[in-house]
Amino acid sequence: MGSTPGEWSKEEVTPNVWVVPLAFVSHVRCFLQFAKLLASHKLPVTFFCGKWVEKSLGLHATIESWRGEGLDIRLRYIEMEEPNFSAGPEDFEEWKLLFQRQEAWMDSILEHESALAQSRPTCIISDMSVPGVHDSAVKYKVPAWVFSSFSLCYTGSTAYISQLQAKGILKLPPSPRDPVCEEFISLPGVPLMRLSELDEAGVFSGHTMSPLANRNGPIAYKSEVLILSTFEELESRAFLEYSKYLSHNSAGKHNREERKIYTVGPTFPLTTTPAGKPTPNEERQPCLKFLDGQADSSVLFVAFGSTWPLPPEQIQEVAFGLEGSGQPFLCALQPAAKTAQYPTGDVFDIIPPDCISRTKGRGLFVQGWVPQLQILGHPAVGGFLSHCGHNSVLESLSMGVPLLTWPAALDQTMNARFVVGEIQAGLEITRDPRGSSVDRREVETKVRALFQSEEGKQGRKNATRIRELALQSVSQNGSSYRNIQALVTRIRGSVLISS
Repeated sequence: MGSTPGEWSKEEVTPNVWVVPLAFVSHVRCFLQFAKLLASHKLPVTFFCGKWVEKSLGLHATIESWRGEGLDIRLRYIEMEEPNFSAGPEDFEEWKLLFQRQEAWMDSILEHESALAQSRPTCIISDMSVPGVHDSAVKYKVPAWVFSSFSLCYTGSTAYISQLQAKGILKLPPSPRDPVCEEFISLPGVPLMRLSELDEAGVFSGHTMSPLANRNGPIAYKSEVLILSTFEELESRAFLEYSKYLSHNSAGKHNREERKIYTVGPTFPLTTTPAGKPTPNEERQPCLKFLDGQADSSVLFVAFGSTWPLPPEQIQEVAFGLEGSGQPFLCALQPAAKTAQYPTGDVFDIIPPDCISRTKGRGLFVQGWVPQLQILGHPAVGGFLSHCGHNSVLESLSMGVPLLTWPAALDQTMNARFVVGEIQAGLEITRDPRGSSVDRREVETKVRALFQSEEGKQGRKNATRIRELALQSVSQNGSSYRNIQALVTRIRGSVLISS
């Protein structure tokens, strides 16, 4: 097929929204709930996913159950080789291949199907992290919008910085380890940060991923529609500033009134079973059974996401810190990188058995996947020690749970700054200034502070207030409720409803 599709009429085509996340677990999880939200508004949705991600998340069964409920949502596999991250999350050559292969495959599919009236998508909503999908859709004259699974603070910062760099106003060294990067930078609506704390791949030219990652900023302000997994009241200052920014930096072919930010989060359920009791015939997970036996708001949940496992020595420091705190805890860890001392990477080969025995009944260590949203929604959970990925931050705050912040990379430091400094809904875990590690005394001290200090109590109060805002945003006439209504209307080609 050539690159110029034939004429088509939207009246002749059954609506079909293509939702295309980056084929990576955290992105797919976020996009999946958004896809369900669109389908619940009677829109047919085709959801694109790599087979390896589908298997790890069990998406086929989930989508089939939704179809059984009457939702028109279809799973379509991205036919590309599974990435191999055996060398760890910092195997950036493998990351580059993932981005490039997915964008090339989507381009080939669009070249073929954009000209076919029966299968042509009426709209493509693609991940900000794979801007090539958006560009391909534009090339084949398919309406194309961008969804960011990051916070608005982070999304906006990528746009601001990319324009400042393109105009020669901001000139950064190749690496954040340059001494000049200890200076602070102030961006509209974004917490004050050191230059060294910005996302290295997306900002600094010396990073292997820079040529791909620095495309995200331009796509965030060029797209006619930007959709975000957040809610306006949570990031009100960032929303105000970025709206102003878009108004002054509209792409030439778009009318200023046409370009729009839609905050549609939280897209996940905000209700939990009263008092954490199981529903009839529910098979209770061991970690939830553990929580059932703990006092309300007493348990610290610990999880660092699926991408950045802790090294063995750090796992031990966390375990001893949790033991020393005296606080009930549920600690979910990914297998560690294999070393000569710990060749299996199994966390139960790393955590000393006497530590596990001394905390039995008060604490529970788990390896691998846990139902994070259900855990955060359980009444026994009163705090979350997190790597501060956006999904985790949004889930925690939407459930009214304050955070202990321990960022690792990417957008996580900005999210942590936002939680601690902007909305004051948590406390910061401080690393050793001589390195990047955290010792057991810091873990012990900050866990106690979160549950016992006045600062911790204020963080819990603020997190509870944010939960109320989240509930309001998705309720009838709330900001996210109005935005999804307007977005659905826009997809159907009707007049945009003012939000």
